[in-house]
Amino acid sequence: MALKVLLGQEKTLFTIMVLLAYLSCQVICETGDCRQQEFRDRSGNCVLCKQCGPGMELSKECGFGYGEDAQCMTCRPHRFKEDWGFQKCKPCLDCALVNRFQKANCSVTSDAVCGDCLPGFYRKTKLVGFQDMECVPCGDPPPPYEPHCATKVNLVKIPSTASSPRDTALAAVICSALATVLLALLILCIIYCKRQFMEKKPSWSLRSQDTQYSGSELSCLDQPGLNEYSHRACCQCRRDTAQACGKLSP
Repeated sequence: MALKVLLGQEKTLFTIMVLLAYLSCQVICETGDCRQQEFRDRSGNCVLCKQCGPGMELSKECGFGYGEDAQCMTCRPHRFKEDWGFQKCKPCLDCALVNRFQKANCSVTSDAVCGDCLPGFYRKTKLVGFQDMECVPCGDPPPPYEPHCATKVNLVKIPSTASSPRDTALAAVICSALATVLLALLILCIIYCKRQFMEKKPSWSLRSQDTQYSGSELSCLDQPGLNEYSHRACCQCRRDTAQACGKLSP
């Protein structure tokens, strides 16, 4: 069984290799031995690709036998090209991304020109004397040897715009979850307090029953002296109905 699987895999690989070889032969036959910057014309000859002037580039790739109908066209927005040649237009420099003032705008034939660093930024100097393209924050405390960092700049925070719907929905979900948790805790506290109250209630009822006296027991108490704090002789009352209550002998 394993031998059949291996044979099947070998056949598949062999088929793929044959297809790749066939496609390679087709490409070679179509393009011939044209070089990188050449295309094949209708006569089958390799012809040099067109060179475009400043501010222009080819409309499609040209080379290795392809690009017969490529034409020169103006550079796309925010791109430029300074010289003649086969090269494509390059993207313009954005001075704001490197924290510098912009002295000249970018055009199809020239790149943008950046000026000094923005307030609160400076350019680091390398050991060979060249300065970095990007300006970095001065920091706190600022470097004492940089003139751009000599004066402290108070940066004003720009108020943020309205939050996105996704952030608003997330905040609503979080608030709902917190409200649910707080409500659950409140309900648990109420249940716990109610149980504690019910557990203590029987002992209170028993105490109230113990302190109740019958009419015969209250008859032996001296009513006028109940509110006095002096010690009086205790009354011994018996529950035997045949004998009345009386004072204890000293």
